[in-house]
Amino acid sequence: MWPVDDRERFLLFVFGFEFKIPLFTMKLLIGNCLPGLLAVIWAFCEGKDQFRRMLSTLTKWRTPLQWYVIAVALPWAVFLATLVAVSFYFPTDRRVPTAIGFFSILLMTLPFGPLWEELAWRAFPLRKLESRYSRLVSALLLGLYWGVWHIPMWLVLGSIPINKVTFFSIGIIHVTAWSVMFAYLYHCSSESLPVLILLHATYAAANIQMLALAPDLHPQLIYVSAILSVCLAVPFAKALQGMTIS
Repeated sequence: MWPVDDRERFLLFVFGFEFKIPLFTMKLLIGNCLPGLLAVIWAFCEGKDQFRRMLSTLTKWRTPLQWYVIAVALPWAVFLATLVAVSFYFPTDRRVPTAIGFFSILLMTLPFGPLWEELAWRAFPLRKLESRYSRLVSALLLGLYWGVWHIPMWLVLGSIPINKVTFFSIGIIHVTAWSVMFAYLYHCSSESLPVLILLHATYAAANIQMLALAPDLHPQLIYVSAILSVCLAVPFAKALQGMTIS
């Protein structure tokens, strides 16, 4: 999946587990931290109140269990539904990834992209956008920016299975749909960033495993996953539109 020399490995120890990570992958994970670091610096420059408000979302982990369950269930629902739909038309003998494999990827990505990107996207700019626009419009605008920000990363991940313009367009639509769902969970969980970090980590792990499962079916998986994500985002968008900004 990634153009990496297998001889280049980076060892990472998390909670007693040892992970042998391709060095190229490690560089991508570290690169995902940059938006969060920039958001922290920006918030600090705006004043201590803004900085404290941003970081306070990290401590809001005492939220009803249902939001943590939904954070894990949503990405997995799209992941499994995509596999079932594609496998129906393109039968494959590949097995669904094990729970241990999924858990390993989740732990590997958790302290990098999910943590720092959620500081960058939901804990800071979403609030800025909502000071001017509705919650739905803010989520859509943030999703567009979030998708465009990923284009350089998509370019360096390796060969793109479909036309680049089509791939980037679908990717941006896919991410924007998830931005709506992220925003909904963020507000329903009383702005709990731990819930969003778990959602982000599960979303990343599910997508990585889905694409690694059937490399020859990448176009089909990409199209179906995007369609299902948009369909799933519609009721969340309606619910988000009905929310009032206090």
